[in-house]
Amino acid sequence: MSLTRRSDIAIRPARWIPLYVALLCAVACAETLKLDERPAQPGEWGYRPADASVSATDPPAFSWRPAGGLKWEIECVREGASADIAYRASDVEFNVHCPPRIFGPGQYTWRYRGIDKEGNCTNWSQSRTFTIAPDAAKMPLPAREELLARIPRTHPRLFLRPENLPKLRALAQGEMKAQYEGLVKQCEQILADPPPTAEPPTYPPEMERKSEEWRLMWWGNRTYTIKALNSAATLAFTRLLGGQEKYGREAKRILLECANWDPKGSTGYRYNDEAGMPYNYYFSRTYSFVNDLLSDDEKEACRKVMKVRGDEMYQHLCPRHLWQPYASHSNRAWHFLGEVGIAFLGEIDAADDWVWFATNVFFNVYPVWSDDDGGWHEGSSYWSSYIDRFTWWADVMREAMGIDAY
Repeated sequence: MSLTRRSDIAIRPARWIPLYVALLCAVACAETLKLDERPAQPGEWGYRPADASVSATDPPAFSWRPAGGLKWEIECVREGASADIAYRASDVEFNVHCPPRIFGPGQYTWRYRGIDKEGNCTNWSQSRTFTIAPDAAKMPLPAREELLARIPRTHPRLFLRPENLPKLRALAQGEMKAQYEGLVKQCEQILADPPPTAEPPTYPPEMERKSEEWRLMWWGNRTYTIKALNSAATLAFTRLLGGQEKYGREAKRILLECANWDPKGSTGYRYNDEAGMPYNYYFSRTYSFVNDLLSDDEKEACRKVMKVRGDEMYQHLCPRHLWQPYASHSNRAWHFLGEVGIAFLGEIDAADDWVWFATNVFFNVYPVWSDDDGGWHEGSSYWSSYIDRFTWWADVMREAMGIDAY
């Protein structure tokens, strides 16, 4: 007589669950759209992890060809264990995705598809198999809600958190007193010779683009902007450490006078990004450092101008940079936008999108040059300059979001 164990009754239906779910998905999402799976062209990031590749990170960063009007679903199966899905993500916003959890060493196969607003699906992509090495760096990207929740809701938020101020103040009077006194010296020099804050001029209509005269104004507006707002940020940061209110008052004055500049004028990101980029990150740092000195109306004035400037950067970079990430200036602009987003999170409606985009760039498409070896296509000078600037973002991420790029 054959007996059926109670455990068998519980286990057998469970084996059919993945098939049952797959059948439901097939019914709910009929394939009415054709997936664009053209090979990546020069200048495009490509399909990653590539077939037969070894991922140096766990989890890997997934990437595929973008398409307008679609959200994405991705599936990943671990080889040799079972036919069950090891990882699935749906409603993916970008054409890149870094999972929020570790996969573990082993061989995996992944595929993806798109879904439009009406629920119509593309066909599934071709499958690609990759391996995660045992020594792969652990780099899960927290889910959007968790990531944003890590950022302080009070100020300062850039380079330091409110709860860390006492420690920094102690360092300024202790083992880092020499560095702090160097900042004080800079601040006294700024007070003795304050930077001008009149809005720099735009190019005259008759000026020939890229002429020597044009170049002098183009670069001159950059150095002018940096002198003003870096001075403000230095004053504001030093005041946080030492409590000198005269530094705070001068930083606030410079900030608010620069807030009067036309956000799409001579220092606009698309008009002159060499002036627009430093305006955006130095302005954001100063705003966060002197936030407690600003009235509600003054905060609103700052938010208004940075809404325009942040949107302009975001619209230029997103989603383009996630598939075509080789534009020179864009490889610093994305993390400057991330700084703006953190400074104004919860205060400008789109700031959460700016932070999420910048973090996705870091986890999925950075660094862009020389694959695992690293490098820079424009020579050692650009490599040094861009990596130096990236360390600002690495410091910001570590403090604001608990993500350690080092």
